[in-house]
This record gives sequence, C-alpha cells and structure tokens, in this order.
Amino acid sequence: MKHIILFSLTFLSFLLVGCDVESPMDKDLYPQQVYIVGAKDKVIDRDLNIGNSPDTISLSIAVSGSRMSSQDVTVSVAEAPGAIDYYDSRNLSALVTQYRKLADGVYTFPSNNVKIKAGQVYNTFPIYVTPKTLNCDSLYMLALKLTSTSAYSLTKTDTVALVRINMVNKYSGLYYMDGVIRNVSNPKDTLVYKMSRNLKATDNGSTVRMYHYNNEYNQGDSRDYRPTHTFKITVNADNSLTFTTWDKFQITGGGGKYYPDLKLYDLWYTFVDDKGVTRKTVGHLYKATTTTAAQHIIDDWLEEHPLGK
Repeated sequence: MKHIILFSLTFLSFLLVGCDVESPMDKDLYPQQVYIVGAKDKVIDRDLNIGNSPDTISLSIAVSGSRMSSQDVTVSVAEAPGAIDYYDSRNLSALVTQYRKLADGVYTFPSNNVKIKAGQVYNTFPIYVTPKTLNCDSLYMLALKLTSTSAYSLTKTDTVALVRINMVNKYSGLYYMDGVIRNVSNPKDTLVYKMSRNLKATDNGSTVRMYHYNNEYNQGDSRDYRPTHTFKITVNADNSLTFTTWDKFQITGGGGKYYPDLKLYDLWYTFVDDKGVTRKTVGHLYKATTTTAAQHIIDDWLEEHPLGK
C-alpha cells in the first residue's frame, strides 16, 4: 500500500512539473527583426504591365521571428539611388547598357511608411508607375531602403533592395516562330525555319516588337539588328493584326489574326530585303507553354493549319 501511495505522489509531482514546462512557441526563439523580403538576393524582379496606366509594383516588408508580431509596426522607406550606381559599377561593364533610376514623375509612393499590423507577418509597400514614357530597350531600377521602425529593429542586412523593372503586356514574352520566307518574284527562292522569338512590350498594352529572321540582340554582340530587322505587331480590338516598322526595316504590309485562347499569332508580312528583293513571310507564332497538355493543344492546331494552306 505504501508503494502505491508513493508512486501516486511521484506521478502527481511529475504532472505538476510538466504543467510548468514552457512551450517553445510561447517565447521568441530568435529576435524579431524587420526586413525586405527578397533583399538578400539584392535584385528583385517586378513586371510592369505597360497596358495599365498607372500599374502597381510592390515590395513586401516583413517581421521575422518565431511568433507573429504582438503589436503594430510602422516601417519607414526611402530611396537609395546611389545603390544603382554601385550595382552598375560592380556588375556591369561600362561598354554595355547601364541600369538607371526611373525618372521623377514616372512613379509615386502613396506613403513613405508601411504598417504591419499585430498578428500579421508582412505588408506590401506599393509603387505606382506610369509607363508611357519608358523605352523597351532601357534598363530601369528603383533602389529602396528601410530607414526606421517603430518596434523591434532593422536587420543588419536585407534592408536595401534593387527593384528591376521588366516591361510586359499580355502579348509579350517568349514565343516560337514556324515560318516560311518566299521571294515574291521567284517562289523557288524559299526558306523554311523555326526559331524562338522574344516579343518585347512597347508603346501600349497591345503592341509588341519582334525581330525578323536575324539574331536577337544581346549585350556585347558585335552587331545590333534592332534598327534594320525589327518591326511592331499590334493586336487590334477584333484580334486582327497591324504591322509597322520599328526603325529602318522596310515592311510594306502585313496582317493575320491573334488567337487569345491559344496565345498564337497566325500572321503574314511583306518586306524589302537589303538587296532590294520583295519577300513575304508567312508564319505561326505561338507562346512557349508550361505543360505538356498545353503544348499538345498547340501542336494539334498547327497540324490542322499547315503553313501555305
């Protein structure tokens, strides 16, 4: 009987001690600090839809820690344009296009502060950008830093971010071109080709710039085909296509149709080459897909609509 009573008292003591054990989630396992999400990578990419005026891009400001914040935290944000120059000097050759700060008047902040409410992990800092004056061949950045916080502390790192702005619209992106180029006066002079094309958003929400058959320009290339071998495609309200030159490419006509469900251009255009020969390009331009099922749909359409038929 004494052994039973002794065991019961020991077990009861164990339970009472167990009730006093603190849960790891009842206290901070590491200090709560304020930081910019993604700033550890220094450059944060944001897509700017030039079809929206203005469009909004944003940064995420967060509080680290093992628990959610128990109080509101107000964080102040300021620009740090010198960080762009420093990035250029450390990462880019002086012979290539440099990143530059967005011009004043192109963007605004609704506030220089962002509030992370109690119980939240983060909040966003919005930036409103009016893209109509931006050039698709320029490289734009904004540099922002955290300057103060009403609670906790700023991290020693991850408080400065370079926001790289990529101009897009609903028709831009990586595409593949199945094309045929024919000499209008001599059909035997024909070239059949397939290649990738990077369509750049330009002018508005419905226009892209495309390269003709020649190679697309990359930084450091010895020859730049943009002036002489690029043109613009505008998707009209009825999904018909309008073609215009970008600079010196002698495009003389064009047309076709855009299929929004497929993200596919069924197109043709005529041009005069650098030897004075008039040629006609007929092609199917379709966006790169992310799934096998989506590619099967494109392949079926292409099979049902062979070029030249």
